[in-house]
Amino acid sequence: MVKKDKKKKTETTKEPPESDIQDEVLVATTNLELEPEEVQFTDTSYTSASFESLPPIVEEPKAKKKKGKKTKETEALEVSKKASSEMFQWSEESLAEEQLKVEEEPVESPKKKGKGKKGKKDKEDIPAFEKPKNWKTMNKKEREAWMLQRIEEWRAEKEAEKQAILAGAKEKRIALAKERAELMAKDNAEQEIRRDILQKIVNLFHLFEKRKMDFENKKQLEAEWQQYLRCDGLPDPRVVTQMNTYLHVWKGNSACDDEELNRRCVEVLPMLEMLEEFVANSRQYTPLQAQSYNEVRLELREQLSSAIQYASYSLLRDLEKNLKFHSIKLATYEREFKGLRLNLWVAVRMPTRKPKPLEPDPEPVELSFPSMSVAVKLPKVIDGSCVCVRAARSLIDLLSESTRSYGLAAEMPNRYEDLFVFNVKEHVETYKLKKEQDDIRNKFYKEIQQKIREVENFLKANPYTKNEKEKEELDNLNMAEPPFLPDPRTFMAEQNDLAFKKYLKTCSVKTRSGEVNLRKYRICGGVLNLDLLTTPPQPKRMRDSVTLTTLQLPKTLQPMKYQIQYRAPSPPPAGVTRTPEEIEAEIKRVETEYEKLALVFIDLPQSVMWTEPPVVCQWQEARKLWTSNYINDYKFNEDKLTVQFRTGVLWPIGIAALRYSNLPYQGWDMRPDPESKGVLISVTGVSVTMTWLCLGNSVRLKWIANATTSALKEYFDKPFSVKRMVQIMREAACDFFPDFDAYNQVEGSCPKEWSAERHNYHAMAFLSRAYNFQWSRWNAAAGRRNIVMQIREAVDKKREFYTDLFALNMSYGSVDARRGAFSVKYKLVETVFEMLQELKLSSFS
Repeated sequence: MVKKDKKKKTETTKEPPESDIQDEVLVATTNLELEPEEVQFTDTSYTSASFESLPPIVEEPKAKKKKGKKTKETEALEVSKKASSEMFQWSEESLAEEQLKVEEEPVESPKKKGKGKKGKKDKEDIPAFEKPKNWKTMNKKEREAWMLQRIEEWRAEKEAEKQAILAGAKEKRIALAKERAELMAKDNAEQEIRRDILQKIVNLFHLFEKRKMDFENKKQLEAEWQQYLRCDGLPDPRVVTQMNTYLHVWKGNSACDDEELNRRCVEVLPMLEMLEEFVANSRQYTPLQAQSYNEVRLELREQLSSAIQYASYSLLRDLEKNLKFHSIKLATYEREFKGLRLNLWVAVRMPTRKPKPLEPDPEPVELSFPSMSVAVKLPKVIDGSCVCVRAARSLIDLLSESTRSYGLAAEMPNRYEDLFVFNVKEHVETYKLKKEQDDIRNKFYKEIQQKIREVENFLKANPYTKNEKEKEELDNLNMAEPPFLPDPRTFMAEQNDLAFKKYLKTCSVKTRSGEVNLRKYRICGGVLNLDLLTTPPQPKRMRDSVTLTTLQLPKTLQPMKYQIQYRAPSPPPAGVTRTPEEIEAEIKRVETEYEKLALVFIDLPQSVMWTEPPVVCQWQEARKLWTSNYINDYKFNEDKLTVQFRTGVLWPIGIAALRYSNLPYQGWDMRPDPESKGVLISVTGVSVTMTWLCLGNSVRLKWIANATTSALKEYFDKPFSVKRMVQIMREAACDFFPDFDAYNQVEGSCPKEWSAERHNYHAMAFLSRAYNFQWSRWNAAAGRRNIVMQIREAVDKKREFYTDLFALNMSYGSVDARRGAFSVKYKLVETVFEMLQELKLSSFS
């Protein structure tokens, strides 16, 4: 081919044919002609884009290797001649070569272009086509024609694909808008049903709640009148002014012996029980009344604690009169009050003698208090010849409430908001958000349409230029989508979930090292005061009934100085080996340190349901907290229910049980009682199963399965209010009544939207005499806005929309079930409703 071209150059110049001249004009340029990039051809089979895929004729690589310089006219003439001879004579190899050049040749940056010269155009990325079967039998012209046709077909397919994408984007946009409109229309329809039916149901619920509160207020007025008629000299806990007067008189009475303490225990404990129930039922009182009840309750507890201290001091102030002497060196005191057991052990100080040259090692003092099932072995460092030990066990905890981790850190927001109000508020917020999203979309599409019009006007004004960038920009504008905007209803649900998580975070309590978190644990079985005290000065009797006593101020118990903090060394890390001599030496060091600590034995009370090893802790008065920093060598005997430990201080001791050891629930069931007009509620916890009977205005404990002790048997079949039943169960370490922050402590809980959960409990209470409700294993994974449970009477398998459980019963319940929903008494309804609110079955099963 090269030789043939050279011969043609030597021949005389002939007039080229017409077609050659046209090709010359298209690919070659002169100084007077316009730049070829600015020329755009009409829509024919040979377009400018088709020529771009052909070999780059203008920039001939061989021309750059020649040493001599040619004029532009000569160079253009040579190129035109070569083009005329080779336009339709390319071989298969040259086509493949040039196609590879097109794919591999980099795009030259505009910044690198010289002045007066044009940079290379962006080459079209043409794929490698699959050759036809008759490729080898085709001649060169046929192959070239096939290649050009295939390129045009590929471009048409590419354009069709682009148009399909644009059409699909428009269709998707229309479908999404239609879907949003249908969703909001459905939401509007459901909201209309709620406005009609749900509001009536909520009004019915409110009516029953009001009747229950009116009944409680009337009952309280009758109780006040009965207390007035009783005229026993005691204040009425329902009247705050009377309680304030009682406390003022008590504080003014400085004298407090054991008889005074006994009287106060008999009077105060029932008052405390009533006041705690008032505080728990704070909703039926005004905020000022509830606050006043709580202040009086706390003041009463503090005064009772002070009375115990004053009585103990008064007893030790005169050992000869108040204590029983077993010998000249030993005196004891033992008495049981209501809710309190008090024991004193005193080693009377004797006149000192001259010490022996070689004194034997003192024997450790071992004490036993059978009435409290407590024994203690004092270390040798404590002088047993003049020690005083007080052991007092109070059945009520007078210390824990002053800790910062005792109460719920924050109240549940909108705790008593009904489902109708909740839905209306959320609906308003949802539509407000939808309008904002529509404004964002409209603004976006308006801007896009304006840009599209600008680009289209530019293309119409420049029809003879290629405008590849503008066309690409137009395609991108047609496919542009607004920023992602979530579904308003889903977004509001997510925001509620985030708000609830934030609430749980505010309820979490950070504790110090060794501090017992009372949101996770609870002091059960009362508080054991095991104190080392200094015996106060004793009176000296003189002649003529004269008594001399040294006055020691302040008139309070003085603790003996004894405080040793020791922590046993932790076991060595894995992989570290020690010799037997090192192990034996460490054991001896630990035993030597243990001998400096007091050894305490406690039989756990049978009034508590011990299902897990308890935590032994001691009260730090300065910091107002329970701590386990001084507890060492702790041992728990599960069979005998005893604990044994060593401690370096003798401070008040508390036995803490895991508060929610029975959660999450393993199952629950609610059904009508066939033997009465009440409702049975059975709940299976992790360790035990409890069954209650709600009858009228009270709840009774019917049955306990898998009990570890005889706890709570004394309360069987006795009527209590719901709040009082909650207190009794919690004191026995059977807390089936989680607070709102229990989700922080219980793994496997499934919190629900409280407004919906509370409303569902009220509906269940209405239908409790007509249906059997049971737990479902699908509830835990149903999400926060869905509650799943089993109902015995359900006849329709179709999914239809109902505002709540009550409306479902009115549509598909039997005649007896529908009639039973309105024949049930409000006392039973509100008792079951209150019990279900405390149990929170849907959130912990």
